[in-house]
Amino acid sequence: MDSANRFSRRSLLSGASSLAAAPAILAQRNANDRLGVAMVGVGTRGIYLLEHAQECPNTEIRVICDLYDSNLKRAADKCFNKKAQLMKDWEKAVSSPDVDAVFIAAPDFWHATMAVRAAENKKHVYVEKALCRTLPEAKAIRKAVRDNKVVLQLGHHQNSDPYFIKAREIYQSGQLGKVALVRTYIDRTSAWPEWQFYTAYNIQETPSDATPATIDWKRFVANAPEIPFDVQRFFRWRCWWEYGTGIAGDLMSHQWDGVNMIVGMGIPETVQTMGGLYFWKQDREVPDQWHVMFEYPKKEMNVTFACTFHNRHHGTNTYVFGRDATLEVHTDWCRVYGAEWKPDFPKKWAAARKAAESMGMLPNDAMVAPDYSMKKGELEVTDHMRNFIDCIRSGETPRCGLQRAWEEAVTVVMSVESFFKERKVKWDPVSEEIV
Repeated sequence: MDSANRFSRRSLLSGASSLAAAPAILAQRNANDRLGVAMVGVGTRGIYLLEHAQECPNTEIRVICDLYDSNLKRAADKCFNKKAQLMKDWEKAVSSPDVDAVFIAAPDFWHATMAVRAAENKKHVYVEKALCRTLPEAKAIRKAVRDNKVVLQLGHHQNSDPYFIKAREIYQSGQLGKVALVRTYIDRTSAWPEWQFYTAYNIQETPSDATPATIDWKRFVANAPEIPFDVQRFFRWRCWWEYGTGIAGDLMSHQWDGVNMIVGMGIPETVQTMGGLYFWKQDREVPDQWHVMFEYPKKEMNVTFACTFHNRHHGTNTYVFGRDATLEVHTDWCRVYGAEWKPDFPKKWAAARKAAESMGMLPNDAMVAPDYSMKKGELEVTDHMRNFIDCIRSGETPRCGLQRAWEEAVTVVMSVESFFKERKVKWDPVSEEIV
């Protein structure tokens, strides 16, 4: 069976829900009430979430769930609560009476099943990006969260990043003028292929103790085509369509959601994707290049995303191109540059060339300084996990709540659909289907 058919047949959950306003969430919690948390998946990303979640006031990790013995042991060692239950049964974890909220950092193909079950058990849900793999899964999550009146936060941390929050303020101020294009990209590479890491991003060797005796493989593939034990698929699941959406869900979703957080453009009207395996071709089937155009003709705006895994000369960045100024934002900076067509630009350019020459550089290597560059500490923002916990108590909408999660999920699926269909796809907001 080819990759496209494998992807299209994997629709574990079904259901639809209207876009009517969500009902009120479960009764708000008193700030002094201690919240019990279950961590489901404590691998590379999950262990980070555990460390930050337990730093939230009056929050206690009570259940730790993972399929790999060493992950469980590491998490237990880092957990403040030494009485936390350790288990491999995720269904027991998300239904525990000691748990108020569930953090889901399992592989993407488990997100929907776990999030729906957690919501049905009246647990608040923090789920890592991407939200899910398919449109029916997205609809099922939305329905379960609304029906059970729980809080959902999607793990796009740019929503709680001071530089991106400042970028939104700048955009909303109107100083950029009319914005007709936003360009995003992530170029990555190392001496080894992308997504070759095991339990931590800096570990490139398969753990020697990762065997059928220490990994519950049967549980891992219970939500996917059943195959014999494969340690590479267990750790490097992002490389296969059965378990995720490749670059679309892992990296594109971050950049697109960051733009949505700043601009608020929502689900694109049309999406067109191009990509393929061009450099890293071994031990993977998802592309190592992914290039996407998101069109918003009614808003007279386009958003683009580009990614390669064989070069990182430009790294990661987002440009919001306005007529009057350009906004450049990253998790380490937020800058504004005046429009190059304006009368004052030649003076800026001459000053930059002179400064370059004074430092022994060629004049054409000069860079015009930004009109504004945000200083570190200029804005103080609570982190993404704390925002989730605070919203459980206050009843407020999280920074990347259900509606934003829905928009992200639809956009990711549209990009993948376009890639497999080898054409532009459109979103029908009435039927809520991709056509």
